[in-house]
Amino acid sequence: MRKVYTPSTAAVGVEDVLKLLEGRWKLVILFHLFDGKVQRYSDFEKLIPGISQKMLAQQLRQLEADGIVTRKVYPQVPYRPRWNTA
Repeated sequence: MRKVYTPSTAAVGVEDVLKLLEGRWKLVILFHLFDGKVQRYSDFEKLIPGISQKMLAQQLRQLEADGIVTRKVYPQVPYRPRWNTA
């Protein structure tokens, strides 16, 4: 059965997306991922100088939990996770 879109149902969808992307840094993080490159955690620290390590980790975990980005850990010593859009 097809979903019927009305102005009110569209508004609910927009609100849901805005809730996923709320936060000061999530859009900045996504902006740096949109070029298609896989980024390391340390790359984000260099690209976003105003963000703390705690906030960066928290925002990346939330984006991963929401299915917006994926994290792949490559077998390296020392271990270096890389982030990419889902």
